[in-house]
Amino acid sequence: MQQQTQIDENKVLEEKEAERLAKPALKVQGLEKSFFRFGSGKFAVKDISFTLERGYMLGLIGRNGAGKSTLLRLILQSLPRKKGTLQIAGYDVTTHATEAKKLVGYVGEDFYFLTKETLKENGKVLAMFYPEFSMDRYLELLGRFELGAEKLAGQLSKGENTKAQLAFALAHKPELLLLDEPTGGRDPVVRREFLYVLQSELMDERMSIIFSTHITEDLDKVADYVAMMEKGRLLFYETKDELLERLTGENGERLSLKQLMVKLCREGEKK
Repeated sequence: MQQQTQIDENKVLEEKEAERLAKPALKVQGLEKSFFRFGSGKFAVKDISFTLERGYMLGLIGRNGAGKSTLLRLILQSLPRKKGTLQIAGYDVTTHATEAKKLVGYVGEDFYFLTKETLKENGKVLAMFYPEFSMDRYLELLGRFELGAEKLAGQLSKGENTKAQLAFALAHKPELLLLDEPTGGRDPVVRREFLYVLQSELMDERMSIIFSTHITEDLDKVADYVAMMEKGRLLFYETKDELLERLTGENGERLSLKQLMVKLCREGEKK
């Protein structure tokens, strides 16, 4: 009897997990946040809504100060939202914030290693917050990035720190990976390696990626969707194929993503 009960309970859990995995990696509805920036006054992220299905990469573009990092922090829940709803990997963050956080990976300036500890020790300490963390996977990725596991985190260069962050993020098996300007200031070889790793990781169709960057050339290679922010608003959210229509100038010449971004920013300043 107990065995049958356990089988039934396991079946229910499996059905719930399958239902969760069928939901988008991210669903944002009516997201808003306002605050004061030192030296520039009040800034607001206004009415952000979009859905990112599993297995895709969203390229998030916009000039500095447009609100890209703020949006990522709101999704990461490191910044409290004023309005709106967030569903991450099937979890509503209002009622399941802890479960949602465990399924989000992050690479950016807000991530901090313990500088006096080795990368391996950092993995052991930070892994306590992520039940799916794999030390074997973490060490494998460190080796792939040519980072010694016994190297002190405080001795890492900026590029090495980004690689170490990515190794840790992927090792805890996120279903949503947030990347805040990960290739900025990196040489082309490092950027190509970084992008190759991301593309290979998307083979696992459970995970999706939001890649915030001002280096629009990177998105031409890897993004499935492209969104642009300006003054806290989402100007567009389209597939890369749909965006091709926007990339045609008045004279029929195709614009680059960077040229489109500049064009839309100028148009916005005129309004």
